[in-house]
Amino acid sequence: MRILLGFIFLALFPTFSLADTIRETVPANRASAVGSHAVYGPYCGAGIIPKMKVTRAPKNGSVSFKQVSGKLGENAGRCAGKTVKGTVVVYKPNRGFRGEDVFNVRFTMNMHTYGTAKIRNVSNKYIIKVK
Repeated sequence: MRILLGFIFLALFPTFSLADTIRETVPANRASAVGSHAVYGPYCGAGIIPKMKVTRAPKNGSVSFKQVSGKLGENAGRCAGKTVKGTVVVYKPNRGFRGEDVFNVRFTMNMHTYGTAKIRNVSNKYIIKVK
């Protein structure tokens, strides 16, 4: 199973909550990476990996998390190419299922911006099309 499809990295920005809808198409009967998250600071150093939790389970499959190391992509600016640890979100549809499945993943991460400590709550909705 190829897990590293590409990281979606969250930098340390001074916001308090973040929510995205992530849409992916995956093959039936196979586990697939559908998203990933890593935290890095303004000097490109890796942050603490947040604990991720499923807050709404999929009806037709399962979700798991795998910690991996990967290089930051071009959207990381001057930090592009730096290696950091992150978490990959893996979705596995039930055998024989084809169609759409939905689940939510939530995590909280500490932020240290401009000498202050803040907490960012992230809640992502995943809409998965299984073919």
